[in-house]
Amino acid sequence: ISNTYGVEVLYHPCDLADHLCREVLYEAFKERKAVFRWLINVAGLDYEGDFACKTSLQIRTMLRLNIEAVLEITHTVMELTDRDHPLKVINVCSLAAYFPMPVKAVYSASKRFLLDFSMSLGEELRHTGGTVTALCPAGMPTTESTIRAIDAQGFMGRATTKNVGYVAAKTIDRALKGCAVYIPGTLNRLLGVLGRVVPPSL
Repeated sequence: ISNTYGVEVLYHPCDLADHLCREVLYEAFKERKAVFRWLINVAGLDYEGDFACKTSLQIRTMLRLNIEAVLEITHTVMELTDRDHPLKVINVCSLAAYFPMPVKAVYSASKRFLLDFSMSLGEELRHTGGTVTALCPAGMPTTESTIRAIDAQGFMGRATTKNVGYVAAKTIDRALKGCAVYIPGTLNRLLGVLGRVVPPSL
């Protein structure tokens, strides 16, 4: 980013699933007198498989990263904003937020929480001019394991998957317009509608 755009980039490595590491991160924000106009919560994790086969550490890690870290970071950043530039937040949820999903029970539930939180917070920020955009993509080919999972789903996996660069660019466009929820792809938007009207048991 520095080479391409000629801007200064600050970074701070942090295990977002560890609350003590997050405290150090928050102190770094304050020491650097950081002022936020945007916040993009993109970190997330899933351990696919039956819930009974999960370890306690895996369950805690998913909850701490997918839910706890997002809430804490958002809360901290809201205290470090510029009143003349209302905060814009993007939370990376998932199309899984619309469906109770066997073998992804904790993940889909955590993303449902994040979707509901995003929409509620967006309403709370409306009077300030701030916005919250919930990004709800389907498959995203970001790692080798996710690519293997997408391939294992066959046609539907390939049909619902979108290029990461495409999704990122479109999400920023939607956030700039104040869009509350963005589901990339026509087929995925149709699945999102079905997720709202089809009985969860089905």
